[in-house]
Amino acid sequence: MTRFPLRGTPAGPLGALALMAAVAFAPPVFAQAVPEAALAAEMQQDWSTAAAVYRDELEADPDRTDLWKRLADVLASDGQPVAAAQALDQAVETEPNDAELRLAASAAWAQADRPEQALEHCRAAAKLRPDDVSVLRTCAQQANWVGDSLLVVAMRERIHHITGDPGDLKAYARALGQAGELDESVALYEDYLAAHPDDAEALLDYATIQTWRGAYADAAKALGQYRDLRGEDAEWAARSARLLAWAHRPTQARPLNDELLDADLDNYEHLYTRMLILRGEKRNSEAIAALEPLKRLRPESKDTLDAIRSTHAPLRSNVGIEAGWRDDADDISLRRFAVKGRWSLTPETYLYGQLEHRDLRTKSDSPYIGVEGDTSIDIEQGWVGARHRVSPLLEIGGEVGAASIDGGGGDHGLYGLYADLRPLDNLWVDLSATRRVWDISPKSASLGILMRDHRARIHWQPTLRHFVNAELAHGRLSDGNRRNEVYVNPYRAMLRSEHLNLDLGVSAHWQDYDKDLANGYYDPENYRRFAFTAVGYWKFSDDDGLSVSVSPGWHTDESLSDYKFGTDVSVELINGIYRNWYSRLSASYSDRSQTTGRYDAYAINWELVRRF
Repeated sequence: MTRFPLRGTPAGPLGALALMAAVAFAPPVFAQAVPEAALAAEMQQDWSTAAAVYRDELEADPDRTDLWKRLADVLASDGQPVAAAQALDQAVETEPNDAELRLAASAAWAQADRPEQALEHCRAAAKLRPDDVSVLRTCAQQANWVGDSLLVVAMRERIHHITGDPGDLKAYARALGQAGELDESVALYEDYLAAHPDDAEALLDYATIQTWRGAYADAAKALGQYRDLRGEDAEWAARSARLLAWAHRPTQARPLNDELLDADLDNYEHLYTRMLILRGEKRNSEAIAALEPLKRLRPESKDTLDAIRSTHAPLRSNVGIEAGWRDDADDISLRRFAVKGRWSLTPETYLYGQLEHRDLRTKSDSPYIGVEGDTSIDIEQGWVGARHRVSPLLEIGGEVGAASIDGGGGDHGLYGLYADLRPLDNLWVDLSATRRVWDISPKSASLGILMRDHRARIHWQPTLRHFVNAELAHGRLSDGNRRNEVYVNPYRAMLRSEHLNLDLGVSAHWQDYDKDLANGYYDPENYRRFAFTAVGYWKFSDDDGLSVSVSPGWHTDESLSDYKFGTDVSVELINGIYRNWYSRLSASYSDRSQTTGRYDAYAINWELVRRF
């Protein structure tokens, strides 16, 4: 996630140079006489002659610290900042423990636009004067110039511990945010704002860091407080547009950012927000084009490089494999292996295909064996399809395929039709109509049962903190049965932190079949389940994470006299979200009560994808 420079932080070398210029050279201490010829040349501002005299003297006596300092002064006056800084380096070699000399060398290297060398001398001075706040402040500014955010944090922490000043607490919190220590930064800003609620600058920084954490509701609240103090100024508009872009509100972000861009066409931050808006609107080609000015302005920036890979990754062609295993208390197991691929024709259009082998097994005394007595049924199936984004509001797609089922299951055609709608910024609706093999058990597969499923998946975000997932489905099976299904899951974002997201909610699930045909699949007349839901995501990095989902609840159907307790648990390890190699490894467990006793089911799935 790209990061706005926080207020009060120099955005480049000019801020650091101004600071360095404030550090004066220590006055020379003359232990020995200064050559008269050099002094006369200085009086005439004949810098080259003065420098030549000093160099001749230093050839004979290189330990004359005072002459190295005068030479540095002459060279600086002659417009030779690098040579002046090198002369002070020579002076430092003669008196390495002189803090004033170290600071003079640091200032000289800063004037020469060499921040690394300047910082090296400043850190040495800080070791000699560990409690000198002015030295620590200089080092903090230089470390920020160099981009050493961890050193900035260390310096700001020391300053705050020495002074206890509220302004230094704010600077320490800002440094932590820039270093990516978001949780600690937020905690310090909250301490600071509790005592200084009307500090508009702190509110702006706090809102920015909360946006980086993904705590969009908290960021919006802070920006509202800022607006009450300062109004809807350019700073408020820029941070609000970025927040809305990240929070999947692109059409709300657009007018704010467009006005800012009109006033400053080459502003990197506004251009970055524009790219996020286009990406959020699914204007894929335009989002890719919007990367070009970012590359031009900051080609080596981490923000630019991250923007490139995160924009391109979902659109790239790829090939991959999938493998899975499932087993349950009814002694039904499934083993599956698939090869798949995607060919991106344009950012809006792609083709895809998949070949899959599925092996359903059960025990010889199971009521779920195949109709010809087989305990194992193999299914070979495959399909090809295409999807095209017609507009930001609509993506359509379709696929055709075939399946061959042994054990008397026969050969069958498959299809799928899809439409992904986004009628509002905060509302997604995915529609599908599919025809698939109903391979719940060897028996259902061997009967050649197919399911024609019509489904609507809905995701709604009424606020920045509240969400609703829902599914509505109607299915028709080839054995004459019908299924209706409703699932609703409202939840709330309880935590958004640097490393952990946590959502808590409830869910309701209803499922109904017209008939109980005993054809090898569970077909309840009136299944109901009500549960709590908890989903946590541990972020190892922008590319890697671990998701854990737990859903304890109570269920019943027409065969049970009352509600029974059961739990769903799933764990998923994700690697390489935006990298060339992407993988997912998941494991899940469910338990239910039924008339024949406890029902348990386990599943493991693995996916590996190579992007091109």
